[in-house]
Order: sequence, then C-alpha cells, then structure tokens
Amino acid sequence: MPREAAPSWLRTAARAGAPLLLLGLLAGCALLPPEPKTTAARDVWNLYTIVFFMGAAVFLGVEGFIVYAIFRYRRRDDRLPDQLHGNTMVEVVWTAIPTVIVLVLFVLSIFTLNTVNAETDDPGVTIEVDGFQWQWTFNYLGDAGEVAYAVTGTPANPPTMAVPINEPVRLLLRSDDVIHSFYVPQFLIKRDLIPAQDGEELNTLEFTVTEEGTYAGQCAEFCGDLHAQMTFSVQGMSRSAYDAWLEAGIAGETPRPSVEPGGTVVELIADQIEFDTHELRVPAGEPFTLRFTNAESVVHNVSIYDGDNEEVFIGDPVTGPDEVIEYAVDALEPGEYTFICDYHPVSDMTGTLIVE
Repeated sequence: MPREAAPSWLRTAARAGAPLLLLGLLAGCALLPPEPKTTAARDVWNLYTIVFFMGAAVFLGVEGFIVYAIFRYRRRDDRLPDQLHGNTMVEVVWTAIPTVIVLVLFVLSIFTLNTVNAETDDPGVTIEVDGFQWQWTFNYLGDAGEVAYAVTGTPANPPTMAVPINEPVRLLLRSDDVIHSFYVPQFLIKRDLIPAQDGEELNTLEFTVTEEGTYAGQCAEFCGDLHAQMTFSVQGMSRSAYDAWLEAGIAGETPRPSVEPGGTVVELIADQIEFDTHELRVPAGEPFTLRFTNAESVVHNVSIYDGDNEEVFIGDPVTGPDEVIEYAVDALEPGEYTFICDYHPVSDMTGTLIVE
C-alpha cells in the first residue's frame, strides 16, 4: 500500500523552518557575549541583552506575519485577490513601533556610552600602553608621571598586565607605527591606539576589574603580518598582591649577561625592520660580544636559538633611535645557530650565526 504524501502545507513549513532551525543551532553558542568582568562591561552586557531580545521579538513578529500570510493568502485559483489601497491605522502602528524601539535603544546607548567613557579624578593605577608591530609594552607610571616599571612582550612571550581589582585602572594608549586596538573580550570594549607624537592627546580607557583572574586580550585591528600573534593578558589580583608584584618588578634589576663583554666583537644594526646583515661568524669555545645598534624608534632585540629552536641567549630590548647595547654571549659549541629579533620575527630580522 503506498504511503500517503505529507500535506503540502507541512512540506512548505518544513522547507521554510529547516534553514531557520539550522541557523539557530549554529548561532546558539554565540547568542550572548562573554561574561562581563568589569563594572562598565556589565552595562554593555545589559544593553546587548536588551538589543538582542528586542531584535528577536521584531524578527519573530515579522517572520510570523510573513509565514501567516504565506499560508492564509496562498494562491488557490486564478481569481484576482481584493485590491487594497492602504490602512491608515496599520501604517501608523508599523511606523510608531520601530520609532519607539529606536528611541529607547538610543537613550539606553547614550547612558551606556557615558558609563564606558567615564573617568575618575584619581585612578588607582595608570598604565601607558605602547603598541607596535607586533607586540605591547606596558609602562606603569608613578605619581609624577614617570615610568616606574615596564613590561614588554614578544610574539613568543606575550606580556601580562597586572592590575588590582575593584580599583579604577586608566590606560593611555599609543601606537609606535600603525593603528592597533586594545581588546579584552570579557571587558566588552575595545579602544584604538593611534600613532602620536610627544605632547599629542592620546586615547584613554578606564576600567575596574571586578574579579581576580587572568583575561586574554589581543589586538583587534589588522596591523600586518604577525597581527594574530599580537596578544597579551590582563591579570586581576588583590591590591596587596599587586603592590608586592610591582615592588618586586621595580626592585628587580634587568638580568645581566653571565660574562662581561670581551673577546670577539661582532656588529649588528637594525633599521627599517631589517638587520644590516644576515650572517655572523664567531669562534667556538670562547665568549664573544654582540654590539647591537637600534637605529629606529621601535623596540628590537637580538636572541640566539640552536638548531632545535631552543633559546641559547635572549637579548634585552633596545629602543632607539641610535641606541647601542653590547650583549655578552657565553661560549657556544661549533655549529650553526639562528639570531633573530623576538619582537619582529620576520625574514628581514633573522639570520645565521656560524660558530667555528
């Protein structure tokens, strides 16, 4: 006995509903933003939630009327349907409803924007954030505006910004080259870093972290080849833990080389994101000095890795222009090594160190 065919309306509903169901399933994991971890982020999250549910109500209402019209007024014969020339009441309603929705969202957005942009007279911590291709420097400023402590990351070792919880933290955002963007998903806001000269006004961002924890961040503005590696993290901690961390950083001296400069001296210059040579030669079995000149106002360093990509020597960062540092490197076994700038690991800032 042949199976009965499904009613035509059921087939139509299945064809119309399947794509909507699939779309809902695919978007289900991203309907709401991450859980907010700052005071301002809560307001952004609340606004997003209101917009989402208002949008969902409008979508369901409009789609519901469309589906109703499809089935209620579907063509059954060749007769011309009644020709209607408008309904004043309906037109007023469908004009008034979106107008009210837009006005409500406009007012809520203004209040939220004011909260996000609000700044205190005396933030607990002020940090100057310098973005460059392709990493970050976090300069912790003292009471007089001087740099008390600095943390600079590399693509291989992104930096961590330590901040106290439940206290306002103000960021002064500056780019050394192209436009970057400071973005922490759980803070629910991003702010651009614009290239600026000394004395020019900088973009600022103030936030108050509400919970201890580590929050991943990234550059959210495409800025070049290694944009994806321009990451960092923000670690919220108690005020006492933060003070101890900062004091240790200020008191800690920059690690010095294990040997004093001496022996063979090799020269290397960085300019325009490029080393002046891509091959260096030094004798095996004895310490040597690598005299490195950074000729531009961008952070560079020189590090040495063996054939297994294990670090042999990590050079301190140098910001030019025309700043010179002498790296003292311990004796190396014979072989070929790679020297590279950790801050710009591109082909023009890498080379071969031959130890013979």
